[in-house]
Amino acid sequence: MNLARNLERRIEQLVEGIGGKVFRGSLHPVEVAIRIVREAELSLIETGLGPVAPNQFEVEVNPADLAADADEVVLRLNDVVFEAARERGWRLEGPPAVMLQTNSSVTPGSVRVKASVVDGAVPSWALLVETTGSRRLPVTKNRSLLGRSRKADLMLGDDSVSRTHALLWYDSGGVWVQDLASSNGTTVNGNRIDQPTALHHGDVLGFGVARFGFRPA
Repeated sequence: MNLARNLERRIEQLVEGIGGKVFRGSLHPVEVAIRIVREAELSLIETGLGPVAPNQFEVEVNPADLAADADEVVLRLNDVVFEAARERGWRLEGPPAVMLQTNSSVTPGSVRVKASVVDGAVPSWALLVETTGSRRLPVTKNRSLLGRSRKADLMLGDDSVSRTHALLWYDSGGVWVQDLASSNGTTVNGNRIDQPTALHHGDVLGFGVARFGFRPA
């Protein structure tokens, strides 16, 4: 399973300069980071709205491989998880949380990773601002479902909005909106869409008769 080269370069940048401070021997943070991303790929949960990735990772190394306090490398490994999710367009149900632990049963120079999905609050990556009203909808989860359903990430009670109306997400290519075969359609700047459509700051989104300006965080 090969990582995209631009993601691999980004991982190298995120963990650059801390290898000798934290790990002994041949083990390097880049190896640990790539192992985490690969475990995330293997643990993806496919849904009708796209892939959900694990956000919590228990990382075990042999005690002989850990040279110092791991706080700094853990913070950077958390960034790696977020960057991989952004690059691939994965949904995270909570903030990235990497826990680096020692276990004598792990072979020196190797890494053991256990991945899981844990719900939690994540910061908003965009804001929808109603153009003719006072509603402001922070968009927090990637692959956010907008609709009238109580299960929607962005719930709109308008009668013109379908239960599962539209999907908002981001990946390495930008920010996107897709209509989900809604009854009254989705528009971008007044144009009805029937396929994933790129969004930019200031675009006006229409869901039925509701209108919202798009503001990336």
